[in-house]
Amino acid sequence: MSWCQSSGSRGAAALLRLVVALALVGLSFCLYEDQIGKFDWRQTYVGKIKFSNFDTISAAKKIIVATEENVLAALNLKSGQILWRHVLESGSQGNIQMLHVSDEVVTVSGVNPALIRGWDLTTGYLLWEWSLWLQGHAQQAAATSSYWWVENNLLQHLLPIPGEHLEMTSYNMRTGQNKGTTSKLPATWINNKCVLSAPYYTCISNANTENSQIISLDVTSSAVQLFTKSVSTILPNLNDNHVELRSLLGNVPGVILKNKIILLKPDGLHVTNTNLRDDTTGAYVVKLVDKNLLIQFNYKDENINVYASNIETGSPVSEFTSVIPLPGANYPKIDSAMCAKTAKNNLACRLFVTGDDNAVYLLQNPGKLVWVREEALSRIVGVEMLDLPVSELEAVIETEFDNKEGDIFGMITRRLKGQASQLKTLSNTLLRKFMPHLIEIYDSEESSNVLVRDEFGLHKIIIAVTDVGKVFAIDNLSGNIIWKRYIPFLSSFNGRTPDADNFVILYIQRTTRHLPYDPQCSIIARHKLTGEGIIFMFNPITGAALDLGVANLGYRIKQTLLLNQMNSESLKGLVIMDENEGIHVYPPSCSANIGNTYMFVADPNTAVVQGYVLRNEDEQIVVEKTWLIRLGGTPPMSHKITNVATKSSIEKVHSQGKVMGDRSVLYKYINPNLVAFTTEGPDPVHRDVIYLYLVDVVSGAIIMVQSHRKARGPIKIVHSENWVVYSYYSEKSRRPEIATVELYEGPKRSGGAFSSLQTARWPPEIARQAYVLPSPGPPLALATTITDRGITAKDILISLSTGAIVELPWVILDPRRPTVPMTNEMREEGLLQYTPEIPLPSEAVINYNQTVLGVKHMYTSPSGLESTCLVFAYGLDLFYTRVAPSKTFDLLKEDFDYSLIVIVLILLIVSSYAAKRFASRKVLRQAWK
Repeated sequence: MSWCQSSGSRGAAALLRLVVALALVGLSFCLYEDQIGKFDWRQTYVGKIKFSNFDTISAAKKIIVATEENVLAALNLKSGQILWRHVLESGSQGNIQMLHVSDEVVTVSGVNPALIRGWDLTTGYLLWEWSLWLQGHAQQAAATSSYWWVENNLLQHLLPIPGEHLEMTSYNMRTGQNKGTTSKLPATWINNKCVLSAPYYTCISNANTENSQIISLDVTSSAVQLFTKSVSTILPNLNDNHVELRSLLGNVPGVILKNKIILLKPDGLHVTNTNLRDDTTGAYVVKLVDKNLLIQFNYKDENINVYASNIETGSPVSEFTSVIPLPGANYPKIDSAMCAKTAKNNLACRLFVTGDDNAVYLLQNPGKLVWVREEALSRIVGVEMLDLPVSELEAVIETEFDNKEGDIFGMITRRLKGQASQLKTLSNTLLRKFMPHLIEIYDSEESSNVLVRDEFGLHKIIIAVTDVGKVFAIDNLSGNIIWKRYIPFLSSFNGRTPDADNFVILYIQRTTRHLPYDPQCSIIARHKLTGEGIIFMFNPITGAALDLGVANLGYRIKQTLLLNQMNSESLKGLVIMDENEGIHVYPPSCSANIGNTYMFVADPNTAVVQGYVLRNEDEQIVVEKTWLIRLGGTPPMSHKITNVATKSSIEKVHSQGKVMGDRSVLYKYINPNLVAFTTEGPDPVHRDVIYLYLVDVVSGAIIMVQSHRKARGPIKIVHSENWVVYSYYSEKSRRPEIATVELYEGPKRSGGAFSSLQTARWPPEIARQAYVLPSPGPPLALATTITDRGITAKDILISLSTGAIVELPWVILDPRRPTVPMTNEMREEGLLQYTPEIPLPSEAVINYNQTVLGVKHMYTSPSGLESTCLVFAYGLDLFYTRVAPSKTFDLLKEDFDYSLIVIVLILLIVSSYAAKRFASRKVLRQAWK
């Protein structure tokens, strides 16, 4: 089985067709089945669990889940793998409000209209769908609070109108037919402390006072009857009046008030004798044949202690009490449970547990941990990729030659130690090769050297920071998690716009190339409770905390910067500007490296960009404002900054110019301080307008402005070398488009090194062009390939809404593609004739048939091979691969015939010696004549 594309010629003669086919075999682009997953991997996720239900009907038992990422999925009960999955509409329209599982799966998503769908339980196919529109006052109330549930094959909809009444409506679950008029139940006691435990709607009235009481109402009953009970009678020794009401999870209606469990029955409120053991883990009620079982647990010493009791009497059920090891869990709580008889006719329960770090566990009680899913990886907000350290032997050699201090005896000692390490490594290698039965002796040593740098720099480590404060280290070759760490109060910064993604700042302060110092990374984020800055310094290889570790900064962060110069310990300093424009440097020893450092701050709401210069005067850092720009026009224009695109700090530009068809050179405008800004906002004439600004952030000069009328976001942008590529949605043409901008100095190059503080001799020449993207929706992310030396041609990576990631050569998006008829000079230069629509061939999809959904960003990193770029796409799914824009010109193919080369070389050597002998004999014969 293979995915191939080749071209051929249809001739009249069969012989001609055969010759053409054979000639084009080498031009075929193929991916064979045995190559799938060899250089890439994909991991699929569902996101943070919102609702979950066990499937107890179909033969293949599964868990149906709905998540905050608008995902509906079925998980295998034995392995946790995704059986089927649907990603609903983005935003509030796909927000799942209800999940019901019986002989089919029923979901309610969206607000107005609310979409009610039925799904096949086994395959996940859509069976039926209908929509519900709300009008008037109900429309406004539904946007804040609305409850749905299924009862007797009827879809029940409860809409509370605060301070007035409850609107209750029943619909046919499959057709949406209204089963009667909407009933309005007077309920002036409604407030923001109400919960629904179907069919009872329960509130706390007169909250935070001594006269507070619980009021409950059966909203489906024909007779309106209120049940009340004073809070003081339930909690007589309550000193704090601030209590919270929660619904009891499970198959029995009930609520939880502090540590008391109250059952809701047709005859009133019943306070049980069972107390909640742990308020943070919750509880779940399972309805058995003869009793209602309350399952709860507490987490202590990396063990889950499960307790089960009769919810009516409070008597414990010892057969379900057990201890399940669960190392590394973070504030787990029970989400759903199911009890059923096993093959041996024993009753066993399965617990579906979620944690604050979005981890999902399936526990078997009594028993063990069945599986775990790290759903936090579906919410990555920061990524870096760095080289692995060298092996111990190479480290000894580098330390030996780098250490120039000491006398001759010290040098001899280091040399002897290095030779001993080499002999030890050689002996271990020979033992593993010729005496494999002794390999167990060296297993521990071999496993410690797995994470080492390879010959071509293809083996790296991916550091991923998630929105929930969990940090992962991932092996880029296998996708396995090397280590993980949870920081409870670490939270991401909000995006620049409501639709923008959240982010954290991840810096590599010291790489693995600076022996004997350990590598160091730093995460700068926001404290979840106070909003102040928080920093985490750690070793990216082991995950161990370094220097400050996890530290609260005590101030809000306005801007950050990583210095280019290193201190005596090969460490780059962090510069943080607080909200009062105070400067903080970590570590303080790097303050001497500041010099004249320029930085800028962009306010997305006001579209104001402010430039600063930092100076070190008398061992104090002085901050001076240098320039200010208001993008998007002057008030009352309400444009906002949607994107800020800078060049990669590790990018290298190999060629300073481009050779033209007439052999002249067109020099690139290489400005390392150039930053691209995009703004978006309304326009009185053209509805929505998008602006692109190229700003020199050192001098504050605006190099270029480009506007797009009747266009809107989402805008995705990538900035590299002397060009910018960005995508947007054209409302005029009702299609996604991609625009490119390229800057040149011209045929003459300004002398000397580039400086933003010097006045340019002439403005740069600008080439710009727009293309149509034949995609059903706008791109999800844009990226460009990056290589070690910058010699390889650049390709653009486009993540489409269809789940495909397309790799396009720059020549297709080149803004200099001529719209006039082609000339010989244009063909000599390699330009293509301009066509409005960009081709998206199937062979350009780098993830072939592996659909990658919900991509938010794509991270690219160079490898040790100049031809190869490493690509990591993340969002709802993760995908890793390697691409070679100019093919692997510096690497032999895997099917390279080494034996043939050896034979040819031997023949050449033998032939040369034979020819030499024959020549000498010929010369000798001629000499005797």
